Amino acid sequence: KNGDALCSGASNHEAPSNISGGPAWSFKDETASIMSSHPCIDDSKDVYLSHRNGKLRKFGADGTLKWTNTDNFDMVAENPQTSQVVTGGPVLLNGSIYTGSTDGYVLCVDMSSGKTRWRQKVAAAMFVDSWSLSGRSGIVLVAAVSVVRPIDVPGGADEIVALDANNGEVLWRWLVPDNKRVYNWLGSFTEAPPSVVFATSEGRPYRVRLCDGKTLWAGPDFAGELGEAPGFSTGGLAMGPNGLAYVTSNVGNGSFAYIKSSFGADARGRLSAYNVSTGQLVWRQEQTMPANNAPSVGSLDGSGSRLSVVVALGANAMFPDPVAEASGHYIDGTPVAWYTELRAFDAATGEPTAWRFEPPPHRKPQAEGDSFPDHICLPDAWSNGAIDARGTYFVGHMSGNIFALRDIDGDGTLNMDEASGEVTSYYGGRCYQGSPAIAPGMLVAAPCDGMHVFLGE
Repeated sequence: KNGDALCSGASNHEAPSNISGGPAWSFKDETASIMSSHPCIDDSKDVYLSHRNGKLRKFGADGTLKWTNTDNFDMVAENPQTSQVVTGGPVLLNGSIYTGSTDGYVLCVDMSSGKTRWRQKVAAAMFVDSWSLSGRSGIVLVAAVSVVRPIDVPGGADEIVALDANNGEVLWRWLVPDNKRVYNWLGSFTEAPPSVVFATSEGRPYRVRLCDGKTLWAGPDFAGELGEAPGFSTGGLAMGPNGLAYVTSNVGNGSFAYIKSSFGADARGRLSAYNVSTGQLVWRQEQTMPANNAPSVGSLDGSGSRLSVVVALGANAMFPDPVAEASGHYIDGTPVAWYTELRAFDAATGEPTAWRFEPPPHRKPQAEGDSFPDHICLPDAWSNGAIDARGTYFVGHMSGNIFALRDIDGDGTLNMDEASGEVTSYYGGRCYQGSPAIAPGMLVAAPCDGMHVFLGE
């Protein structure tokens, strides 16, 4: 997820940047199961997709279904669309693919054959939504609900569990301090010594040693103005190649404040940069909208000479409201309008750049395609983004569009004129939660109902 082992949101490969012509092929699960995790692509450009109902599939680059693993499939669900068996985004490691399920199991599947190598109960449970497994040096990391204190944590996971990738044996457990939690967990790896860096749902970063789970440092706790409190965020941490880790967080109530627009007083985001060696704060930029996605760190001009950090901002849409959708206003008179934006900052200094994008406001109470009684994805306003080797930024949106944004003329801004080719998009009718995946000449996007695959010429 997020491009590389750093989870930087950047890739060394070029993907097709003009996506307006649509995908080469698409896939939807026959049960209409929700898709909320990211796809994975291997070195043969085969694609792996894990649905919430527990089905794990492998496709060839041409869309050929190569195998389906159902060892986590929820066969007892009254309605397959509501199944929440698997929500842990998969990770590829040494010829195996790993997924996590809400009943506390981790599944290891042979990438070639699709056969299960092992399935181990490693925790009391694993939280729903869109957290991700991580893998490095023969170790797989999962975010879980601990056996010790599952009731104390109102939402999210309260422990990180390290497993031996070969057999699923638990190597160590790391409890989130101070009764806090991680939500859509995303672990980034670094060296000297080998360790994993991540942030809590309130934006506090940690660095934990990979061999034994020892805390190497804990970043500073929340700091704000008088009367402010740490908000909840579904964002996370992404590391750059420059020795800095970037964290998105919120001040106030964040994404689940049930605010009706992105401009609520209790919904202000933050982008913070920390020194990976020490955990010290390097710079911080306050935002005017909630920050509920992990940032992306990469070169937006394709040269690699200047690193930028892109953040996706905006409050998350909520449940369908037919009356508000028909009238265009909520019961309190507030217009139905979800305002969102993308902003880029200099990765070294935190200074804002001129690269910026604001799509039209989304004018439905719910994200595109969400509907009662059972097809509810409840995604963030944006998916996590991904930057390719040419500086194209790919990201899914609550409106059902995936955008490809590229500063082709190198002037540091995005030209909104369609003829410029700097902003292209594809509308598939369904909102996005999983982040895009990139391989040479290939872009895989995962809306909440399946997958679209774009191929270069």
